[in-house]
Amino acid sequence: MTDQPRDPALPEEDPSRAAPPLLPPYQPPRASTGRSDPAADPALRARALKKLEAEKGFRIHLTVYLAVIGLLTAIWLATGLGNGLGYYWPIWPALGWGLGLVLHRASLGWPTEEEVDAEARRLAQRGTPRRDAIED
Repeated sequence: MTDQPRDPALPEEDPSRAAPPLLPPYQPPRASTGRSDPAADPALRARALKKLEAEKGFRIHLTVYLAVIGLLTAIWLATGLGNGLGYYWPIWPALGWGLGLVLHRASLGWPTEEEVDAEARRLAQRGTPRRDAIED
């Protein structure tokens, strides 16, 4: 600290109220236990990144689909309230685009047993509480 007197008009700083860091500090990988770290393999990382980007693309596609079909349904409601709603015409874009959405998801493949096992191991390593323990 400096030897200058503190301005009494300013509130006193409390070091215990400091904001926590947004991200934990980087920690290098632990020492090798005889096995190589799969995350260090550049080819495997590239495959994982490609898969994550494809899944993100699908989530964006799904979000846009829901927003547009919701907007079309709102237009149908707004224009049909005076005459008893009538024919639900947004079904046609919903079915056509929905088929494209299903095919997009199918192109990504469904989770394999190995992927499910790997995700379960990651959750266990993070210390995520079990669902049945939460409900008790």
